[in-house]
Amino acid sequence: MNIAVILKQVPDTEANVAADPTHPGKIVEDTLKFILNPYDEYAVEEALVIAEKSGGEVIGVCIGSDRAEWAIRTAMAMGIHRAVFITDPEAVESDIITQAKILASIIKTLDVSLILCGRSWIDLQEDALAPALGHFLNIAHVSNAGKIDVDCLKATVIRELDGGTLEVRVTLPAVISCSKELNEPRYPTLIAIKRSKNKEIKRVTLSDLGMTPGTPRSFVTDLQTPSSRGKGKIVTGDPADMVKEAVQWLSDEAKII
Repeated sequence: MNIAVILKQVPDTEANVAADPTHPGKIVEDTLKFILNPYDEYAVEEALVIAEKSGGEVIGVCIGSDRAEWAIRTAMAMGIHRAVFITDPEAVESDIITQAKILASIIKTLDVSLILCGRSWIDLQEDALAPALGHFLNIAHVSNAGKIDVDCLKATVIRELDGGTLEVRVTLPAVISCSKELNEPRYPTLIAIKRSKNKEIKRVTLSDLGMTPGTPRSFVTDLQTPSSRGKGKIVTGDPADMVKEAVQWLSDEAKII
């Protein structure tokens, strides 16, 4: 079974992200470290596990600037076989719905039975990719998978919900987004990292796909860096007096209650 995995590069989760005052809606990228979207790692791992059982191929699909090749190579070091990469600025700057349309056009050129993606993109907290891909590919989609069992042309998915789980069965091909409860992503070995440098990354353009992204349906109009936190207050002494002092401070000074 051949599987497509959607990949995206995002700022490191430990990076100090700041709004760019000269470009509204943008962040300062010069000093940032970028990584493969953490939820995409779970999708890559699950694709590899399924492919190892079925003997299929795992193909990464990515929209991003040239810098995003590092994220693709990371997934290749984990084990994916090849990738398709589109770097057109119009595609990179598009909203998630337009990007889903572009990704769907690429996927239609691939012989795959399953499409996996991360539950969300952590940079913009977007979690609409799976349903949007399902729409443009006209196939079923399941979001937030905590377990996936594939049997021939069907998949049973356990969805993680607040306070419980939901079992969903779909006929393949289908799109499934992956949560962190699904697996534990593998660490690439040194040999795998070296081999990843020789794996194929096929670059395609919007013109190759016969597409023009058009006007985005949504876009970021403003982005602000959160103000620094003020100092807290330490209260000591008798527990009853501590409670009174803390409540008074929260009400009179912090203006929280």
